[in-house]
Amino acid sequence: MKKIREYLGRDISMVILFGFFLAICLLMIVSFGTNMFNGTTLASMAFQLSEVAVLAFGMALCMLLGGIDLSIVAIANLASLVSAMILTGRFFDTEKIGQPITILAAVAVAILLSVLCGFINGVIISKFSVSPIVATLSTMTFYSGIAMGITGGNSIGGYPSSFIKFGNGMIAGIPMVFIVAVIVFVVLILALDHTKIGHEIHYIGENHTASRFTGIDNEKVIMKVYSISGLMAGIASLIIMARSDSARCGYGDTYQLQVIMISVLGGISPSGGKGRLYGVFIATFCMQLMQTAFTLWQFSPYSKKLIWGMMLLVIMLINMVQERVAQQAKIREMQAKRAV
Repeated sequence: MKKIREYLGRDISMVILFGFFLAICLLMIVSFGTNMFNGTTLASMAFQLSEVAVLAFGMALCMLLGGIDLSIVAIANLASLVSAMILTGRFFDTEKIGQPITILAAVAVAILLSVLCGFINGVIISKFSVSPIVATLSTMTFYSGIAMGITGGNSIGGYPSSFIKFGNGMIAGIPMVFIVAVIVFVVLILALDHTKIGHEIHYIGENHTASRFTGIDNEKVIMKVYSISGLMAGIASLIIMARSDSARCGYGDTYQLQVIMISVLGGISPSGGKGRLYGVFIATFCMQLMQTAFTLWQFSPYSKKLIWGMMLLVIMLINMVQERVAQQAKIREMQAKRAV
């Protein structure tokens, strides 16, 4: 019994997440029947959750570090708009250089620009000791301003057919964009568990000051993590473009709140150092199930935002109580050892 309590104490976030997931599935079955989980519906959800999942991975990495990236959606929008300009021939004649080279150039620019924006975030936070929430809030406004300035708020669409196939195509009945999200997930999981930087992220998140005494270069790690977060935004921007055949400033504004909520629900501690990405992936499925239910129930966008906000508050309170209980348990354990 003691071992069970210890396990639940360590992984209570996963217990809550699985309970939440099962509750949503049960509610969906009661409301819409088993037809809700047929192949067509699941494929549709897989298409939609891919971009959110990749953005959530980037947010989760920053939160593991003890920070946050409020600019991740703005970076994705800026990258998608610049890439869209390349695909539609705003910078050069696409007919002369050919469709394959145009697509490769657009993809490369989206990735490089996103990584650069993430790197700038990392530099501001690490080199100038600016709070992550203040730094990324500022760059979010800056990147959104650039996107608005270069487009005037207009959307850009009409991409090559081969690029659109990436966003809407399937392999063996599985959406290609979902396969990309799974590959990104696997790579990040392996990196966090089996590489030096993965361990360093957890160390810095647990204790920013103590990590310096272990020989970790905190500034370099912070810049790398925010650059990776930018990379996630770049990948998400390509998925968004290919799925919707358009790019515009302000696309996916609700994603910002969702990816933060997904990260916290997935067990990532807002204070850093605790959490696993597999929890974030499961939480993404939970959020997509809820999004699908909201659509079927015909909830208004305002109602959705209200529910997302309330859920985030509840999840934060649960995590706060969990951390306090864990701290009290550690104190009692230390007192018991001293008494012996």
